[in-house]
Formats: sequence, structure tokens, C-alpha cells
Amino acid sequence: MYEIPKISVPVELLLMNGETVEGKMFVTEDLVSAEGNPLIEEFLNEDPNHFFSFESNAGAYRLINKDHLILVKSTQNDDEIKHQTPLPPKNLVVHFTNDRTVYGVIYPTLAEESRASDIINQESTFIVLYQNGQKMIINRNHIIYINAN
Repeated sequence: MYEIPKISVPVELLLMNGETVEGKMFVTEDLVSAEGNPLIEEFLNEDPNHFFSFESNAGAYRLINKDHLILVKSTQNDDEIKHQTPLPPKNLVVHFTNDRTVYGVIYPTLAEESRASDIINQESTFIVLYQNGQKMIINRNHIIYINAN
């Protein structure tokens, strides 16, 4: 049986039902940044499967439905993205369907992404947001509205 090599990535998940689960998700080895950071957002956006493997810190294995994922908190920070873009970050307040609100910034990487709406309206379901320098991946399908400035 053919198996695709994967990297274990520590994360915290927030699910639609309000449950927060800490553990590891498994991202394919080829989805890493230039500095070697796993690209969780690429994995979630590009993998055609609706479910992904997750091991909770309690040791339980789960298959998580991407459609019910509100956000993923990563241990990664914004050092790498700060070096990739000369453009200033955009402040956001994101209001989700489960009454959660998240504050953070997005970093435009192209001149065509100079407005927050340019980034939020991309085809990708999962978008990167940084909160106090910590990388979070948010599911735009669960966003009600965003305050941007």
C-alpha cells in the first residue's frame, strides 16, 4: 500500500460545536514553507478529502470534518511572513457563526492584495490570520462579517 509521508504538527482546533481540542494534525511533507514551516492552510485547502487525521493530546485519534472546523491555532509565528512582504498588515475583527470573535492581522503578500477584502474574497476556504504574532488558520465559510481597517 502506498503511503504519503506526513509531518506531525501541534495545533489547537476550534470546532463548530464550541469544542476546543489540542493535539496533532498530519500535513504532507511537501507542504512546507521556504523556512521549513508546515503550511497547514495549504493542506486544508488543497487536500480533496473532507476529513483529516488528528491525534488529541489525550491520545484519541479522530477524523475531523473540515466543514466543521472554525479555526486552527498553530505554534508558528509571523516572523517568516513579515520577511516576505513589504506591505503593512491589515487589522481585522472576525465574527463567526458560533458567536466567537477573533482579533488579528493579515499580511498581504501581493500589491493586488492591498485591501482586506482582496484576501478574504480569494477562492481559498482557509485563510491565515495572526493574533499577537501567532498563526491561526480560519475557515471563511463560518465568517458572518469582518470589521477591517
